[in-house]
Formats: sequence, C-alpha cells, structure tokens
Amino acid sequence: MSPIMNNVALPLSFFICLSFFSFLNASPDVSKICDKVKHKDLCISSFKESYLGRYVPDNADVKALASVIIKITVNSASDVSRNLKTTVLEGPVPLTPEVRAKYGICDSEVVSAMKELDKVRTAMEFGNHKKEKLNMEAALTNTENCVKELKQVEAQLPDKKQFDEVIVLKELLENIDDIIKIVG
Repeated sequence: MSPIMNNVALPLSFFICLSFFSFLNASPDVSKICDKVKHKDLCISSFKESYLGRYVPDNADVKALASVIIKITVNSASDVSRNLKTTVLEGPVPLTPEVRAKYGICDSEVVSAMKELDKVRTAMEFGNHKKEKLNMEAALTNTENCVKELKQVEAQLPDKKQFDEVIVLKELLENIDDIIKIVG
C-alpha cells in the first residue's frame, strides 16, 4: 500500500470503528418515559436488557420509545406463554386436572394479551387513541385474569417461577398503560 493510502486508511478505519462503537453504546434517555410509569425500575431494566433497546436513536421521541417498550413486552409475553407450555403444561411434573386447567386458561389469556398489544401498537402508529385505550384495557384484563386463575391454585403450583413471570408481565402492561396516557 502506498504511504498516502496508509495515511488515509488508518484514520478512516479509526473513525469507522469509533462511530460503530458509539452506535452500539447509544442508549436513549429512557428515563424521560420510565420516570412516569408505575414500575420505573422494570421499565428501565427491560428496555436496557432487550436487544430492541439497542437500536433506538438517542433523540427518539416518547412515541418511538413507547413502541419499543410495547415490542419488548410482546416478546416477554411470548416467553411467558412458551414457558407455561413447555415447562408446565408439557413438562415432566404431573399436575392435578384443576392446576392443568388453570395453567391452560392462563396461557390462553397471555396469548390474547399479546394479540391485544399488537393492536395497541398498530393503533398508536395510526394515532387512534380510542382504540389504543380499548385494546390496552383488554390486554390488562387478560393478564389480570391469568393472575386470578393461578392465584386460585397458588399453593398447588409446582414452581412459582411461572407465576412470578406472569406478575412481571402484568407490571409491564401497567407500564404500557401509563405510557399510553403520557403519549395521549
């Protein structure tokens, strides 16, 4: 390589690397939205721990952050549903018919909540605030129903982990409900 190419290539490579690393470390000010929700610490940690949070620009507005937080919550709901199915309903631990039925109802409610969250995100993108609120209420009701079902058999649950996951999901949904009120 010629000396001129070395003089250009090295600084250019350095600049590209710096730009790439600053992009990877970029973290938007999620506190501007998470400070205003019921479960602030959960809001911040779920955003920062998710791969989705890494791709939001520093100058993202509240609506963009809300959309990402909804996607993170949908992913969490998907994980809860998968865990309910694979660990409990299809798992090795024998369940009483009553507990199996409660887990099945709970799983159906979580799946319904995910569908409602997708509708919330779509309504938000189109600025349909009335539909946002209606779908959000339905998603909250779904998770509350799941919690109620599991509480009825809490003493018989083989593992409290899934119950705790449902509680965290409910708290994430409560955060989204608060965010929708902020975005308004």
